[in-house]
Amino acid sequence: MNAIFPTLSSQIKTNCNISDAKYWGEYSVCGLLLRLRELFRTESGIRPWEQIPHGEIGKWISEREALWRELNQRDFNSITLNENAYDPFDAVSINAVLKNEGLLYGAGYGLYMKPSFFLGRILSREVIDGYDVCITEHEYVQDLSDYPALMQDSTIFVRMDAARRLLWGKFDELRSKKTPCTLSFAFARYGITREEKPSEEADFKLSSIAYSEVEAYIRHEIGEAYEGKKLGEEWKLLLAETSDRKSERLIRGVKDLLSDTSEKGMLRHIIQNQRAGSLGFYIVFLGGYRKLLFPEISTAFRQFLETGEWALIEDARRAGYAKAGDYAEQMLSAHRNGSFEICVSDCMQKLMRQ
Repeated sequence: MNAIFPTLSSQIKTNCNISDAKYWGEYSVCGLLLRLRELFRTESGIRPWEQIPHGEIGKWISEREALWRELNQRDFNSITLNENAYDPFDAVSINAVLKNEGLLYGAGYGLYMKPSFFLGRILSREVIDGYDVCITEHEYVQDLSDYPALMQDSTIFVRMDAARRLLWGKFDELRSKKTPCTLSFAFARYGITREEKPSEEADFKLSSIAYSEVEAYIRHEIGEAYEGKKLGEEWKLLLAETSDRKSERLIRGVKDLLSDTSEKGMLRHIIQNQRAGSLGFYIVFLGGYRKLLFPEISTAFRQFLETGEWALIEDARRAGYAKAGDYAEQMLSAHRNGSFEICVSDCMQKLMRQ
């Protein structure tokens, strides 16, 4: 590894720790523990099918919590390369310096505007629909965030390590199931059953799934950018002004559903290419307000299992897109006339009653 690597990775890791220190409380207890386990596994070089030593992870978590208390009030550090300092969110300039190093730096914002940073080995780079798509296959530095893809400006970052971790989590869940389910359908499309044991061979199979699902992740980000332009700057302002966490989840759920069901989005890509495995994983990972907003897809999927008719999924996609568009317009209208909080409350109650 080039001499630039140790100093660079140390700077990025400090910012990762600062981000985690400021935002760890936004996760549920269960969600935080799962993320800590995976971060410990990554930092300790423990492979996905190997057991985590309980004594070691307990000590590591205590040390990490102490570090968070120390970093909680710190501002993010600039990234210094070749004696030049860069804003930590200026991924374009930083990657311009790294272009001959085989490294890719990612920076962006996730749920609750939590900053996320990573440094990985670049696997490929191409332009899709006018967006610079960068894929990493090995991450040297990361924070608690587990997004398999994110967009910053006009660049889409796809993180294969994060995608594999998510699939391993679902694989562990599959092995605990006793009856057929959507998980078993999705994994079966790739030749994996609940009888499969955690092993290096299983890791190879899950990695193959992750690479097969890359295009779907990319299409979600493209759909999000496309719908974001249609919604305009007012939507960003609406989100920035929202301090209530439940409201933010609903707003993001509406935008995610618009992105998924967009003509440019993930679900449209799945339908056009008739990717049954990807459809299964879409249903598997559908949760939170997105699931409440989009019951049509669950009904259509059950019918699809019986008939194999992709027109059912297309009809559901169109219905989901129309519904998400209606919710978005209601929210924007309420934001303009000062009744946004009432609008969000009404939307939540409506979703809970359905």
